[in-house]
Amino acid sequence: MIACTVCGTQNDEFAVICVSCKSFLQMKVDNLNLFETLWSLMETPRAAFRRIALARHKNYVILLSCLLGIAIVYSVIWFKTLGARFADFAVLVGAGILLGPFAGLLFTFLFSLVVHRVGRLLGGTGSYRNVRAAIVYALVPIVYSLVLVFPIEIAIFGPYFFSDNPPPLVINPVAYIVLLGFDGAAIVWSLVLLIEGTVVVNGFSRGKAAVLAAIIVSLTSLAVYGLRFA
Repeated sequence: MIACTVCGTQNDEFAVICVSCKSFLQMKVDNLNLFETLWSLMETPRAAFRRIALARHKNYVILLSCLLGIAIVYSVIWFKTLGARFADFAVLVGAGILLGPFAGLLFTFLFSLVVHRVGRLLGGTGSYRNVRAAIVYALVPIVYSLVLVFPIEIAIFGPYFFSDNPPPLVINPVAYIVLLGFDGAAIVWSLVLLIEGTVVVNGFSRGKAAVLAAIIVSLTSLAVYGLRFA
C-alpha cells in the first residue's frame, strides 16, 4: 500500500492518483521497452514486474503469448511423440507455427483467469490485466528455449526429435540430455518468475506467496499429468 503524502490515505500499491484527495502518487509508465524489460527480468525481476504492473500499455503481451503457444504446441507433440502422425516434417513445423498463436492466447487467458481468481481468494489486489501481463512476461524463458534451443534440437535430430522410432535418446544421448536440461532449466526459471510476478502484482506477504506458489506448481503438475494420459 502507498500512503498519500497529502491526506495520508492508504492507496493500492500501483495507484497513480489518491482515491481520497486525488493527489498525484507516482509516475505511470506509458510503454514497456521489450529488451529493457527482458533484461530487467534477469537482473531485478521484482522491479521489472513492478514496472510491468505500472505500465499503461502492456506492450508485447500478445506477441509473447503467441510465441509461447508455439513452444507449447511443439512441446505437446514431443511429449506425446506424435511426429509419426504427420505426413511430412514440414507439415509438423507448420502446424506449430499455425496453431501455436491460438494455443498461446487461449492458454494465457485461461491460466491468468485462474491465477487471478485464486489471488483474489487469498486477498490479492492485482487486476486481471496486471496478472496476465506478469504471467506472460514470467514465461519468457520458455520463449528463449523456443528461439535458442529448439533450432539446435531440430538441427541434430530432425523429425526423430518428436518420434520414438528410434527415440532421440538413442540417436545422440549426450546432446539429447544436455538440450533437455536447458529446456528444463527454462521451465524452472519460468516458475520462479511466475511466482515472483504474481506476488508483486498482488501485493502478497511471504506466507501468501508460499500458498500461491504451491497452487501454481500443483496446477502445472496436474496439467502435465493430464496431458500424459490424454
